[in-house]
Parts: sequence; C-alpha cells; structure tokens
Amino acid sequence: MNREVAQRGNPMKITRINHAAVNVTGKVDEAHDFYVKLLGLPQVPIQLPGAPPVMESALGFWVEQEGVQLHVIGREPFGGTPDPTQNHVSWFVEDLDVAVGELEEHGIEMRVMGEGSGRIIWVLDPGGNIVEFQQDPDCLPASA
Repeated sequence: MNREVAQRGNPMKITRINHAAVNVTGKVDEAHDFYVKLLGLPQVPIQLPGAPPVMESALGFWVEQEGVQLHVIGREPFGGTPDPTQNHVSWFVEDLDVAVGELEEHGIEMRVMGEGSGRIIWVLDPGGNIVEFQQDPDCLPASA
C-alpha cells in the first residue's frame, strides 16, 4: 500500500486490541503453569464461532487480564497462509463488513472462519506477520 492510499482516509476503524496469540505446541502444561500459576493470569473459556465455550481443549487455553486475552495455542499448525494457530495479534473493528471490503479493495488475501458478524478474518501484513480482525461486540452494526 502506498502512502497516498494510506493518507486518503481509511473507512476501516480499529476500536481496540482483542488478543494476542502464542503457539506452545508440545509445551501446553508448562505454558499453563507459567501463565496461570506463575503470572497469575485468570483462565477464561475458549469461544470459537459456532461452538460452545470450553475451558481447555486440544487447541490450548486462553487467559485474560483487563479485557485483553492471550490465546495460548497448543496444537500443530493448520497449514496454509495465514495460519491462525501461529503467533498473531487480533484487533476488534467497528464494522467487520467495512474492514473486509477495504482489505478486498487492496487485494489482500484473507482466511475466514465463521459467518456474519461472528466471523474471524486473518491476513498477512507486509512483513508476513499474521493479523486477525473481529467485529467489536460493542459496535455491532445495525445490519448484524
């Protein structure tokens, strides 16, 4: 993306951070001891689109502090690009449909899980880092 495009005003609005994720494949128990027992971060249920919340799974576990989560992923990579099981940062956006439209307009490839306002979008930034977008539940558009 060139500076002119970036300066023209972007209708995508990031509202706040959602979570960061780390992959600890083969070290879930040790990671649980580190994040929950040593650091004292409260464990919260894992909630994926279309699935009931669970405290732990083959996926790993989630912790949360002050409304920001860390997803501690303990599974082998899914594969493909971008791979949501790998380290990434997740942002809430004001309107996910607007964000998707902006990404499409710039030709950015997306990986999608779920449907509607509950879907999750993953992309790669120019450096190859995984970035996730989700609809901010505090900003659900009227069409949701």
